[in-house]
Amino acid sequence: METQDANLPLPNPFLVRTHYRIAASLHLFHVEERIAEGWPSPPLFQLNVATQKTLRSLWHLVPRFIRVQCYRVLLKLGSHCYPRSFTGLVYRLPFGLYAKECNRSPRNEAETLQLVEQYTSIPAPLWVDDYQGTHPVFIMTAMPGQPLEAVFHRLSYSEREQLSKDLKSFLLQLRCIPNQTSYCFGNSHGGPLNDHRYVSKETKDKIAAVHAHPYRSVFTHADLHPSNILIDRGRLSGIVDWECAGFYPEYWEFTKLMYGAERFPEIQDIIRDAFGEGNYEEELKAERLLCTDV
Repeated sequence: METQDANLPLPNPFLVRTHYRIAASLHLFHVEERIAEGWPSPPLFQLNVATQKTLRSLWHLVPRFIRVQCYRVLLKLGSHCYPRSFTGLVYRLPFGLYAKECNRSPRNEAETLQLVEQYTSIPAPLWVDDYQGTHPVFIMTAMPGQPLEAVFHRLSYSEREQLSKDLKSFLLQLRCIPNQTSYCFGNSHGGPLNDHRYVSKETKDKIAAVHAHPYRSVFTHADLHPSNILIDRGRLSGIVDWECAGFYPEYWEFTKLMYGAERFPEIQDIIRDAFGEGNYEEELKAERLLCTDV
C-alpha cells in the first residue's frame, strides 16, 4: 500500500479491515430492506406492443418533413425535462420515446431493431423512425425496467432461475435470425463489425489457435452485459443498446456476456446455465487476454 504524496500517512490496516466488515454487513441490511419494499407498481397507463405498432403505422402517414420537425421539438422539450445520458448520444423524449445519435454505425441499430421485431419475440425497443441530423438519428420506444446490475441483489432464487430461462429463450431466437447479407460475418446489413478493441500482434499470436476453429455465424447482440439487460418486477423486460449487433462467430455472445459480468459471479452462473452445453471456456480465456491487452 502506498500514497501518491510521500508526506501523507498510510491508512491504518486495522481500520480498513473493520470498515470492510461493517460495510458488508450494512449492505446486507440494505438488501433486506429493498426486498421487503417489493417491486415498484406497474404504471397506470402503458401501451402494449400491438398498439405501439398501430400508432407507428398511422404516424408514418404524416409527411416526413413534418415528422422530423416534431422530433426536433421533442428533443428540445426532452433536454429540459429529463437528464442527459452519460454517453451524451441517447436522449429521452416525451410520450415514452428515445432518440439516439448513431456516430459509429449509422444504420445498424435501427435495422437490427427491425430484424428483432420481424423474427423474434425478444422485448427490445420498437423502431419508430429515423432522419438525418448533424449525425443520423433514430427514434425508438422506451423499455420498462431497471438494469440487471442495479437490481440483481433483489431477485429471489425463483426469479433468477426464470431469468436464466428467459435469457436462453431470447438467445435461441436471436441465433435463428437469417443472414440475408452477402457475408458470413458482418453487421445487420452486411457492413463492417463494430468492436472497440485494438490488440497487439503478440496477443493475436497467442489466441490464434483458439480462433482458428471453424465457427458458425449467428446473429448476436455483441454488447450484452448487465447494464443492457432490463428487469421489471422480477422478470426480464427488455434488452437495449443494439449498436454492435450483427453476424458473429457463435462464441461471441457468451464471451462478451461473461466478461461484462465479471464483477457478478452469480450472474455468470445464470449465463452459463442459459447457454447450457454451449459454453466456450477457451474462447473466454482468449477474450480476457484481449481485453487486458487493450
